[in-house]
Amino acid sequence: MNEQQINELLKALEAQAKAQMEQTAAINRLAESNEALVAVIYQSMVDDEGDDGVMPQTYLSGKPRG
Repeated sequence: MNEQQINELLKALEAQAKAQMEQTAAINRLAESNEALVAVIYQSMVDDEGDDGVMPQTYLSGKPRG
């Protein structure tokens, strides 16, 4: 490899590393938003729980199961 090819390779590797860091940050944001969404869904289901402690048999849309 000549010096120009090595420099081009280094630039490509730097760009790849930057893209991977950005992708990691985006995946982490997605995971955090999913955790928040699950918490909201869980809390909603707990709030909807009947007096007998039984969860309602409905889908998230409110349609009855079965």
